[in-house]
Amino acid sequence: MLLRLDDKIGDMVVATGTIKKLVDAGHEVSVLSGPACANLLSGVQYITHCYLYQRRASLSRLKNEGFDIIIDFDDVTTYERCRLIYKLGAKHVIGFNKKDFSMYDTSIDFLDAQKHVTERHKRVLNLLEIGCEEYRYALKPTQSSMDEVDAALAGLRYDYLIAINPFTGSEDKDLSHAQIVNIVDFIKSFNIHAQVLLIGQEIKVASLNIAECIYIPGSTVNTAVEMVKRADLIISPDTSVVHMACAFNKRLVAIYNQRLLKDTGLPGYVTWSPNYENAVQLVTDQKNVSDVPIEQITLLIGEQITMMVDASATRKITS
Repeated sequence: MLLRLDDKIGDMVVATGTIKKLVDAGHEVSVLSGPACANLLSGVQYITHCYLYQRRASLSRLKNEGFDIIIDFDDVTTYERCRLIYKLGAKHVIGFNKKDFSMYDTSIDFLDAQKHVTERHKRVLNLLEIGCEEYRYALKPTQSSMDEVDAALAGLRYDYLIAINPFTGSEDKDLSHAQIVNIVDFIKSFNIHAQVLLIGQEIKVASLNIAECIYIPGSTVNTAVEMVKRADLIISPDTSVVHMACAFNKRLVAIYNQRLLKDTGLPGYVTWSPNYENAVQLVTDQKNVSDVPIEQITLLIGEQITMMVDASATRKITS
């Protein structure tokens, strides 16, 4: 069983690669996490169970499952987490940087500021003797999310769908209203018949009040996955949408500041970078992404739009 107790979507997207590798190797895999990650995984058929984590809830059902291995990718060492792991009574518990905690019989030392988070997952797979030369995330949208996006896009005519994800869980990583307006105006200046789609909670993206953009009413994490899957180009700060884009190998412009991760002090712009060829990453020395000069952002967007259009023209010639 994999633990994802913090219910962070980006972490769970990355973990889908490990889950898929384990399942392909013949293992049954369950996940213990919160409601957001449970929703994300609702379209993923190869997970045996996705249990909802509730503090101080009875653990008897989970203990009775008799898990052979628990895998904990976090560096967190709270009393609640240690108690949970002890109570579950698995035969083996794999953790990171947990050598001082007896409930982990295997602790992998890993605090490398130059390594991507996927290297942690590869270390676990190697430990379990599972090949991981190629590590890919494995997302699948739900049918209901596909239907919702279908309905929102019905009747629209466009050659390219460009998605902008303006907001994150932290204000210092959010795009500003002015940046979004400038990005939309810049996209429109190419005159390529593009539709701009805003990804995010309805109340937030609707408040931007940008007439040239559309959004999905009642948007959820599952509709976000489907929007990313359909988009030709995605523009996003440091959030789970970056890793969704990686899952579908989408063209991406990602904007990061240089904040350090809370639990480890590692540079988030390295550890949680897009980490795939179709992505370009802008790392600013500004404290707030909202202070990044728009010219730096549009320069990268312009390069990606040009490549997107050229690739489309090449496909038409060869088809």
